[in-house]
Amino acid sequence: MRRAVHPLLAVLALLFILLPQRLLAMDIRPCSDPVVFGGAAVNALVLPWRAQSGPPTLQAASRQLSALAHLQLLMGMLKFGSIGVVDLVAEPQQVCDVDQVLARVSRYGVASGRLKPGQGVVVLWGRLFEQDGELFLQSYLRFGRQGRDGLEPEVLAVPLQVGDARLELKVALPAQALSFAPRRILLSDLARIDTAFRAALRVRSTPDLAAPGVEIGSSTRESFPYWVAEARGDWLRLAPMRPGLPAGWVRARTGDETPEWSLSRWLPELDFAEGVAGWLRLRAGSVPVAQRPAMADAALAALARYERAVPADQAPAAWGVAAGLRGQLAWAGELREAAGQQFARAADRLPGSAAARQSAAVMAAAGKPLDAKSAKALADELLAVLALDPGDPLVRGNLQVLYGLYAQRPDWSPFTPEQLALRRQLLGG
Repeated sequence: MRRAVHPLLAVLALLFILLPQRLLAMDIRPCSDPVVFGGAAVNALVLPWRAQSGPPTLQAASRQLSALAHLQLLMGMLKFGSIGVVDLVAEPQQVCDVDQVLARVSRYGVASGRLKPGQGVVVLWGRLFEQDGELFLQSYLRFGRQGRDGLEPEVLAVPLQVGDARLELKVALPAQALSFAPRRILLSDLARIDTAFRAALRVRSTPDLAAPGVEIGSSTRESFPYWVAEARGDWLRLAPMRPGLPAGWVRARTGDETPEWSLSRWLPELDFAEGVAGWLRLRAGSVPVAQRPAMADAALAALARYERAVPADQAPAAWGVAAGLRGQLAWAGELREAAGQQFARAADRLPGSAAARQSAAVMAAAGKPLDAKSAKALADELLAVLALDPGDPLVRGNLQVLYGLYAQRPDWSPFTPEQLALRRQLLGG
């Protein structure tokens, strides 16, 4: 199925693949038949911002908003490499259900258009309504990587030193789904962004914004397939894969800049989604060592743009998740102290989150060898965390590990052997 798109905007669905570097295009997909790019380490799926009811202008704004969001994510994510971006549309009289979309791309087995183990996915969608010429909208985000049977939590294994032995505990991010605060945007602002986007989507004869450009975003029906033949800093030289398409240089978005065409001036959640995509790209692997620092910096810069736009008191969950993402990046870079600080910040932002509090406690304990006192402090905190979420498998598993340590070191244990056996039994071990 194809849809009519706002006449000033062509919707691109592009894939960036390294070695060889290339961009491939595919048609816009209906939500009833979503697909992902099999060769992409990370896919972004943009669902419509659903307009529950309203005049035709609201329905048009809904289509335009998701198309612009799709394009901005594409422009921001190109620098990460091995990225796919898919724009999903609702069929007549149908709605795009995020659970059904994720079920189709992640739970129905490895097949063409489905996620493969290790591939990451970012899903962005929302709802909107109009009042007195203004759009009010709320956005949502989910992300994860494919496991054997679906998306799995992002877990870090954290070793703890106990004399000459080591224990291994596991921690997760505070959340992998977010609901952002409602925002508003004028319909006239949306039109100006559309026009600026069209001007930005030009290929130029040289990697210079002053060079003359040819529009590649004017078609209302088709996406455009291109190879990335060369890269120079922020600039990519596009070579068309079929006759008749213009070739030249296009600039991908990088760093702290917020260009005129950026929808994130009104919807900073797009910067957050970009940061998550970069983080997932690093977690998915196959990134050359020499490229990892720059990629991490780009992901962190996107998260920082979001935080500059939205104060922590207005978005504690997003700030907490961002701290968790930074913590995992620091841990991967073997910056243990910095990782612990970030997980502590996440717990400060989200004191009611079992995952955030557990991560902070485990990271703090990993800072020095365990002894009887620190083992008890960690066990006490994990018991408090378990009260927040009695079914959390990571908390239960970590407590089992600590109780196993007590079984080996009864001189450390605050419990009698009978009490310890009962506690282990209650935890399922």
